[in-house]
Amino acid sequence: MDALATAHIAESRYGAASRAYAELSDRYADQLEHFPADDAALARILSETAPQTVSWEGPVQLKTSKNPIGSAVAELLVNGVRGPWLLDTGANQSVVSRTFAERLGVTPLEGRAVAGSGLTGRESSARVMVLPTMHVGGATLTNVVLVIVDDESLRMGSGRDAYQIDAILGYPVLKALGAVTFTRDSFLAGKVAEISGPGLPMSMRGLIPVIHGDIDGQSIPFTLDTGASSTELSTRYYESFRRQAAAWKTRTVERAGVGGSIHQLVYVQPRLSMNVGTSTVTLKDVSIVPVRTNGSIDILFGNLGQDFFDSFESFSLNLSTMRFTPGAVHQRR
Repeated sequence: MDALATAHIAESRYGAASRAYAELSDRYADQLEHFPADDAALARILSETAPQTVSWEGPVQLKTSKNPIGSAVAELLVNGVRGPWLLDTGANQSVVSRTFAERLGVTPLEGRAVAGSGLTGRESSARVMVLPTMHVGGATLTNVVLVIVDDESLRMGSGRDAYQIDAILGYPVLKALGAVTFTRDSFLAGKVAEISGPGLPMSMRGLIPVIHGDIDGQSIPFTLDTGASSTELSTRYYESFRRQAAAWKTRTVERAGVGGSIHQLVYVQPRLSMNVGTSTVTLKDVSIVPVRTNGSIDILFGNLGQDFFDSFESFSLNLSTMRFTPGAVHQRR
């Protein structure tokens, strides 16, 4: 029932999702470790909202750059407001700051939901708005859901080094675009992003894509998160590989996400080699969280961030055929 409700959300069938979550709460809540109250609240708020649609007038070929936290952003003109949107496969919904939402000029719906509880395990109160029309290159989307959170929840770091994120393009929009390709300086979607070749199978953990990587002969699952500046490994990874802990360091890191940021003591693996299909990726100074955070990172073995994606000249996610296709491994000098 939980998976069915998530599938309804993924297809923007909000009324059906709301009914499924209500049944889940009434009949099965005592069988769940954690009832997804935030998803249920979002579905309830959107229960009368028409599904998101997409139409195509041309290709999606957007120039991208890296923001100060290392994530890819593309400049979009939305409701007359121009600004950088973070392209985030790890975001369950598209998200905007409260200040940016006010600039967009769309009245929020009645009710409040919860955002966050991802890498940080923290949550924040959120409103919801539905954007009638949104243009992403040659694609036109209607009924685009935007979750509104306080500015502070999207502020990374503190003091003079703080960076304010105002807008995040999340999974529902990326899924509507079908196939998406990231190069070192561009974002492609639709037909121009479709890559030939077998690729690697993807699955979903909730509304986040998942692939398997091979580490020390073990095939283990990781979420794919283009919005994360770096890879973080979970307590499940720690428990599986703690025999190597003598070679790890420790340090305190700031882990950021919707809901804010936290400082946490982690292990650091100086060098991690992972086979992804026929490619071998080497990551340096990878953080390992040794305890549960009560966030999404607890579920699988970790979250692959920009250091992983930067290992390739390009990569593609086909969210229709569920394949991940990495390009050539980037040769660093």
